[in-house]
Amino acid sequence: MNRIKGLVYGVISSSTFGLIPLFALPVIQKGVGVDSVMFYRFGMSALVLGVWLLIRRHDLKVTLRELGVLAGLGLFYSLTALLLTTSYLYIPSGIATTIHFLYPVVVTLVMILFFKDRVSLPLLIAIAMAISGVYLLSYSGSEGTVSLKGLMLVLTTVITYALYIVGVNKSNVSKMDGLKLTFYVLFVGAIVFGLNLLIKGQPLELAPDMDTWIHLFLLALIPTLVSDFTLVLAVQHVGSTTTAVLGCLQPMTAVAMGVLVFEEQLGFWQFMGMAIILLAVSVVILANSKERMPVIENN
Repeated sequence: MNRIKGLVYGVISSSTFGLIPLFALPVIQKGVGVDSVMFYRFGMSALVLGVWLLIRRHDLKVTLRELGVLAGLGLFYSLTALLLTTSYLYIPSGIATTIHFLYPVVVTLVMILFFKDRVSLPLLIAIAMAISGVYLLSYSGSEGTVSLKGLMLVLTTVITYALYIVGVNKSNVSKMDGLKLTFYVLFVGAIVFGLNLLIKGQPLELAPDMDTWIHLFLLALIPTLVSDFTLVLAVQHVGSTTTAVLGCLQPMTAVAMGVLVFEEQLGFWQFMGMAIILLAVSVVILANSKERMPVIENN
């Protein structure tokens, strides 16, 4: 039952995370800068969750060692969002997205090499399928310009996001209550993006109207708070590697929103990419439903 829960949490996390364009694009189109949007996204989500936990009299006490780990996890999570967004300025977003979704490979390697984890053969096949699906989903038919700076930025996100997922699973906060862990991660993220504004010397831009504030609130609530909380629960229930593969539903959701809401065109290769990703997720679900399966171990 716990593994089924974990799979459901993983699907919810990746699907809601893919809704970022649905809420962020209308805000950016109203003239609010990306750096301000990122601060609102993490700051408002941390505030909402913090108030809820205080009302519920939730225990937020942590040890000094736990605080250090939580700060590291929050830094990895927020750096992933910041660097991935910045990489879009230097390389095509399709290429950046494809490279970023190499993180399941890094998660798998870290779990095998450092934690002697056993990885099933179906899961390895699913990883390869998922990455192929993301590539097709991001395929635009043109190569675009790939700069070394953009490449280094997005490659860094592969490492930071993989370390975040593994850290949630294997650090001394792995058994911590999911809501508490999520709050501290989001709170650290708000600090990171606040410092980012200060370092750049940019003022925090205010939303021009109530409709924009609503979009900001939904951005903070659904593809941030809900997504990260369910991600934490997924890692706690089914582990880092399976959660990482399920994360490939994120770009599929983003493309679907683009077609349904923003009237973007879905080509043949994008359709094939979605089909392959769905097949990869099906493989993960079927693999997790079996108690015995062939595994590849690190000797």
